[in-house]
Amino acid sequence: MNLYSVLFYIACLVLLTLIVTVILLSGKLKSLRAESLKKDQALKKLSADLAETKESVDQIIKDKITELKKEEGDTEKSDFTLKRALKRSEEANFMKNAFLSNFSHEIRTPLNNIIGFASLLEAEISLLENKELFDYARAISESGDKLSHLLDNILDISKLEANDMQIKLKSCQLNNVVADTTQMFIFKANEQKLKLNLKINDVPTVFIDEKGLNKVLSIVLENAVKYTPNGFINVSTDFQTDKGEICIRIKDTGIGIDPTYLPGIFDPFRQDSLGYTKENSGAGLGLPLAKSLVEMMRGHIEIESAKGMGTTVTIFFPPEKTTDEVQPRKEPTKKEKFKTLQGLEIFIVEDDLMNKIVLFEMTKSLGNVITTMDGDEALKVIEEEYKAGKVFDIMLFDINLPPPWDGIKLMHEVRKKIKAYKTVPFVAQTAYAMTGDKEKLLEAGFDDYISKPINQQELYSIMKNQLNKL
Repeated sequence: MNLYSVLFYIACLVLLTLIVTVILLSGKLKSLRAESLKKDQALKKLSADLAETKESVDQIIKDKITELKKEEGDTEKSDFTLKRALKRSEEANFMKNAFLSNFSHEIRTPLNNIIGFASLLEAEISLLENKELFDYARAISESGDKLSHLLDNILDISKLEANDMQIKLKSCQLNNVVADTTQMFIFKANEQKLKLNLKINDVPTVFIDEKGLNKVLSIVLENAVKYTPNGFINVSTDFQTDKGEICIRIKDTGIGIDPTYLPGIFDPFRQDSLGYTKENSGAGLGLPLAKSLVEMMRGHIEIESAKGMGTTVTIFFPPEKTTDEVQPRKEPTKKEKFKTLQGLEIFIVEDDLMNKIVLFEMTKSLGNVITTMDGDEALKVIEEEYKAGKVFDIMLFDINLPPPWDGIKLMHEVRKKIKAYKTVPFVAQTAYAMTGDKEKLLEAGFDDYISKPINQQELYSIMKNQLNKL
């Protein structure tokens, strides 16, 4: 085979290879085109799906925005309704307080007359040795006291509901408060032939409000005496070292409380209709008030009772060292004056004739008493006495006076005209005894306050306290 033949064969082989390569490339290209077409179709489908999804999402968002706007509108409407309801509630609460304030004033004024004159009648009739009439006067006085206590409890419950009950916590000897309060009920217990026992044990000092604890103990002891027809009442104090608590225990042998009533015993206006007869029933305000006062002093109260087996009331307080209350501000001591309430110069302004007579009779044994019935008369007498060299030791001013005066304006006018009266105690005596009344009068410049019906011993205590500050 010559060279040309070899070259020919090589050329044919190369050509064949090229043809095969072209054929193979052509198939590959078709495959790539088909694959590309599939990818294009997939991309188109994906694009369509994305567009559909976007449209669906947009619709969902649109629906959600509409829903949120509706909810926002409902919320605004609800807020408006709530605000309107709150405003109405505040207005109703204001009207309730205004009603109770007027109710208190209208009741206390005649009640003061009843109790005052009944007390005076008791004293006069006892001298006449007429037991029947004395019993009548005593019944009037006791009924007036019950009505006064009921009125006080209603007002205190109102203050608690309004979160406006104020207490002044300070360090004190609990045994002293318990002993003093128990002493007040010995006479009532003796009248019912009950044995009232007091057992005092050493206890740490406590951080409480003395007047608040006195009221709590008075409520519990009054119930104990009231619902114990015979037997005894034991009052004791102790320190439970295991619990780290001071306890006051009042146990009686009275009629007891039905077990079904115990769970709701601290609910206001609840009564044990199964256990207490109508003769012994009350308004159901004492124990709820006692519980609230105890809790405000960081304590708690427990009651155990069984029908016909008596009742045990236990009041617990933490000792002073365990409380985190801020220590009270210590009042500066001042020189004592008028240790005995004798030889006083007393000035009274009272527009109600009966109240004026009651106050005069209550204070006439303490010294010289001058009474007036309105602001003009009061100013005239005070100025005349001052020109004669007399400055009264204490001033008792009614608040509700005939126009254009009231007790506050009159007090300010007296102190403005006569500088000597800037250091003389002014005591507001008034039938206004609602939440904030005392604070308003003290802020206005009065040195102290006593609400009607006026208790003689409380009045003496206030007068002595103010005079001892001079």
